[in-house]
Order: sequence, then structure tokens, then C-alpha cells
Amino acid sequence: MDAEHEAVELGTQTQPLATGTPAGEGVLSFLNEYSISLSVLDQEVPLNALAAQALIDFREGPDGVLRTGDDRRFVSIEQVDVVPYVGPAALAALEAYAKGTGRVELPVDGHVGTFHGVAFNMAEARRAIHAANTESASNLQTLFGIPAAAVQSLVAARPILHMVQLSRLTNVNAVTMGQLKAHTQQAAEGDPCTGPGICQPGLICEGRPGDGSSPYGRCVDASYLSGNGDVCSRFVACPSEKLICIGLASGWVEGYCAPAWMGASFIEYSDLRLQSTNPLVTAPLTVVGLATVPMDINVELDVVHTAPHRLVLTLEDPGGETALLWDGPNEGTPPSRIVVTRGIPRDGVINGRWKLHVANPSGVGSGTLRSWTLKLTSRYD
Repeated sequence: MDAEHEAVELGTQTQPLATGTPAGEGVLSFLNEYSISLSVLDQEVPLNALAAQALIDFREGPDGVLRTGDDRRFVSIEQVDVVPYVGPAALAALEAYAKGTGRVELPVDGHVGTFHGVAFNMAEARRAIHAANTESASNLQTLFGIPAAAVQSLVAARPILHMVQLSRLTNVNAVTMGQLKAHTQQAAEGDPCTGPGICQPGLICEGRPGDGSSPYGRCVDASYLSGNGDVCSRFVACPSEKLICIGLASGWVEGYCAPAWMGASFIEYSDLRLQSTNPLVTAPLTVVGLATVPMDINVELDVVHTAPHRLVLTLEDPGGETALLWDGPNEGTPPSRIVVTRGIPRDGVINGRWKLHVANPSGVGSGTLRSWTLKLTSRYD
């Protein structure tokens, strides 16, 4: 099959596929499944036939038979990349297939893929598949405007489990995919939104960045909750699961209750090389869907380095304010979790592009920033 054309049809990579990222782990999990056959790789992904055969040959081991003692498994994307006939096009096709079949953990606004020319994020894909599985044939044809032949294919295929299956049904084309997306736009609580009128009744679109780093906010229920503003602590919980205790993550003894949507975690699988010859590198991360200003700011690091005590870490908020997270030459090896209590004001911007700057002024040692997580709570200014 035409692997390059199909890879573009499913979707394209936004950054190189890397070991340790959700996409990388999804691809490895897929390739290591015993049920994955040559025909699946060649026809369904699809890959070039030579690349598909080479991947199967690797899995089978020296005896050329799967499910025997010398079977091999892929443990890194680098290992996949050196298999004969596997290159950027094959890796892109594998990533697109893994995302489209639900093997990759994505945020609600994460790009699942482009199917028959129609792009879907995770929330849109879930709503489209839900409609394809639950709407009556009459509604799909008359309300959604989907051609009768495609409706028959949708109904006959139920349950439809993922976007690749949906997009490859007989008679399903750009019209069907476009209508499913267009008629399932009312977003539920927590789903991404791009402005007024997108969210379901009773919800508002909150937390769209003003710096252009993302078009999305989140649909939230901004109505009053009983207990909002109550005092809370490690021993005194907020009166509802829809409330969180703001302040505890900063070390406060006493905090206050606020709607749960005002707190969230954001993770960036950067796989950023920290080389001794490059004294400063930056890993960006985009925050959306919170209120207007930060309260609790916690940073969690996954760093592997030969001289971590040489690193100097700085956090920058979307407004350009900075906080010195850790001064390795004076403070030693950075911990995996850092509570930010200095530098960044609590009346600055929270939604938008945050940056983690990793400096190595001594030029000693090397390693990798595999990922970093920003855990935030917020309030209205």
C-alpha cells in the first residue's frame, strides 16, 4: 500500500517520536503485541512491506518463529529506528496508527489525527464515536446529514472502538467525518473549547491563553458551590468532591476551598538532551483552562544527569516573570519535586506558555530532561 499517503491521511507528528513519551510507549506496546501480524503492519498501519517484514523478523528472533524462547521485544524507539527499511515515514505511520487506535494517552485537546482531511482532538474523537455508536440511523441521516450508505456502515459496525476503525468503514469519507465533527461540537465539562457557544448549556469556556500558545480553554461549571471559600487543612477536608483545598501544596497549614477545575497538572515529555556543550536549554509547556492568576506552583522533574548538582533550574511564567527553582552549585542535587514559593508573583498570568530553563554554567556532565510536570492551582484576580 501507499504508506506515505496513508500516514498523512491519519495524521502527522508534531515532534520527533521519542522513547518515554506517551506516543513512544504506545508504539512500543503496539509492536510488542503477539497478535500483531505481518498483514496488520503491512495493510492496516500501513507500512512498506519490507519494513513490516523486518519488524516481524526482529520480533521472531533467530529461529524465525513467534512465541518461542528466543523471541525479542522492542524496548526503545531507537531500537525500532535501526530496523532495516524503518525510517521517518514508517515511524510517523506507526505513531499515527497508535494514536488513532487509542494506544496513546493524550490530553483532551491532544491531536488524535486527521482522517479524510478532518482533524480531531481527543474530546472531539470521543464525541464523534459516541454519536456513531448511539445515534439512530434516522438521526444520523436526517439530523447529521450523513449519506445513507455511510449510515448503514456505521450501524453495522457497532461498537466502533477507535478512529482508525471509524474512518476505514466502507462509504465513510470526508463528508461523514466532517458531519460527525460538526454535529458533536457542544463540549462537555472539562472538554476543550475555543470560545462562547462551544460548551454545553450551563458551562463557560474558561482559561484560553492570551499569548497564542493554544486556541483552547476548558468548559467549566462556574456556578456557585456550597462550601466555596471555606477554610480547609490536611485534617479538615472541603465539603464536596467538586472543591479542592488551595494553599496546602505550598506548605500552608490552613487553606481555602475552591472549585476543583481551578487546579490541574500539566506534563511535558520533552526528552531534552542536556549536553555539556550546550549551557542553557528550555522546555516549554502550555497551561490552559484555569482561572486568571496562580496560587500553588509545584514543579516535578524527571532528569537523568551525570552531574545533577551542577544544574541551575529556572521557571518562567507566561508573563515573563521568573523564579529560581534550584541552584545546584549552592544547593546540591535538585529533588524530584520543587515547591515554588519565590520569584513568580501570585498576581501574574497563569494560562499560556510556561518555560523550564535548565542551565549548566560549569559545563560539567550531560544527561536528559525526560519530562517535567507543572501542578497549579489558581484564582480570579
